[in-house]
Amino acid sequence: MHTSLGKILGIIGGLIPIIYIGWMLRHFVGVGGDSAEGVASIGLGPTVIGLTVVGLLFALPIIIKLLRAATGVNRVPGASFDAKLKPGEVVVEPEFDPDAAFANYMRRREAGSVDEVPAGSAYNEPPTPFPPRTSGFGRKAT
Repeated sequence: MHTSLGKILGIIGGLIPIIYIGWMLRHFVGVGGDSAEGVASIGLGPTVIGLTVVGLLFALPIIIKLLRAATGVNRVPGASFDAKLKPGEVVVEPEFDPDAAFANYMRRREAGSVDEVPAGSAYNEPPTPFPPRTSGFGRKAT
């Protein structure tokens, strides 16, 4: 399992609202006499139910992360960048040589095989400032 500071801070950041909501629930249940009947009798039933639902919504991402970590299904197989690398293997990428690319371009240009824009194409025409307006919507011009 790859742990990083970002993952650890994400889990801690996800636990903060859950701890706060749990503290609020404990307080309201304590005010109600430590029973569901007491909470309902003083009118805090909807508040406790609402806090419970919000707490569960905040807990879902952490529950999913813990389930993925426990079952090992945390990623799609082969989706990571280093999926085909063995431990200790180094990625060797081909380097781009701008001098060789320029020399190749100049060689093709001298041979006349470089794709140039033809003289009569739309790329060589001057742009029009605005397209003509159509009279389809609104008041009709007289």
